[in-house]
Amino acid sequence: MKRSILMVTAACFSMFACKKPSENTTTNVTGKQVITDFVNTIALPQYAALQTEANTLNIAINRLNTTPNAANLEAARTAWKDVRRAWELCEGFLLGPVEDDNYDPNMDTWPVDYLQLDSFTLNSNSFTPATIQSVGQSLRGFHPLEFILWGKNGNATVDSISPKQKQYMVGLAQDILNTVTALNESWATTGSNFQAVVLNAGAGSTRYTTRKEAIMAIIAGISDICGEVGGNKLYEPFIAYDSTKTESPFSHNSLIDFTNNLKGAQSVYLCSFNWQQGVSLSNFIAARNISLDNKIKGQFTAAITALGNVTGTFESAIYNQRTQLQNAMNAINTLQATLDGEAKVFADTYVTD
Repeated sequence: MKRSILMVTAACFSMFACKKPSENTTTNVTGKQVITDFVNTIALPQYAALQTEANTLNIAINRLNTTPNAANLEAARTAWKDVRRAWELCEGFLLGPVEDDNYDPNMDTWPVDYLQLDSFTLNSNSFTPATIQSVGQSLRGFHPLEFILWGKNGNATVDSISPKQKQYMVGLAQDILNTVTALNESWATTGSNFQAVVLNAGAGSTRYTTRKEAIMAIIAGISDICGEVGGNKLYEPFIAYDSTKTESPFSHNSLIDFTNNLKGAQSVYLCSFNWQQGVSLSNFIAARNISLDNKIKGQFTAAITALGNVTGTFESAIYNQRTQLQNAMNAINTLQATLDGEAKVFADTYVTD
């Protein structure tokens, strides 16, 4: 949902929540500042937002189960898309527990195996989160739930969702919430406290013995999601001419997923989330090489714009908008090359504190 400029402005002034983007163009921008603000402006708020959206999804799914009607089905679909947006933005920094503890594949394994899913739905008598966890990653997370909410051909109705599918969707939504909650808590001081591991880079961290290692991990996370979008999510269905290999085919949300991945990576680079602005990698690079910073920012814009030039759904574009898809992949690959090359060399040279 869009907010009007007046609403956003009023919220900023009334809550004092908005900060002006950093205008620091001196070499006083430090790696420590970048790391600290990455944790406090990006990682912690985004995982908290993800948990909020997962809770909303869980409520919507339970409401659909108890009161099945068209309005509640649409509300559940909207909640699914909202939590997907939050998740795809978080994929801009896939480092730490999200990979170490398999939170990512437990929620976002695709494409869906229809035969296995149908067999599980028909033959299982239990759809609790514990049961769902025991049957493997391909039957967990966002995409089996997407399959139930939209149907294989995107034409599911309230009446077409079977009683067992309803039980399954309730278990899936709770499992997603449990997984997201555990992921959020893994960064919290009251949980596994991974934030301290990052914040203490170069000052006692067992994982990042230098701040350079932490900065490199952040850049690698940005680069990796670009590689996943350009070299996997877009490329594999494109080269195979196969729309069944796409990430979110039932809801036709794939292009939105990809765009949010890139926006999430861009948010990390700019250290900007929900009107909050921190000291960023962009600030750090611009303070020493404004040309490189402008190049990276321009390439982010070009990649996001190229994806926006694909009209309709990704599933249809695979067949009839191949030039636009190729242009998008080229733009994303160019961005990734700059991140893997010039940006990492820059960090290796200048992160010395």
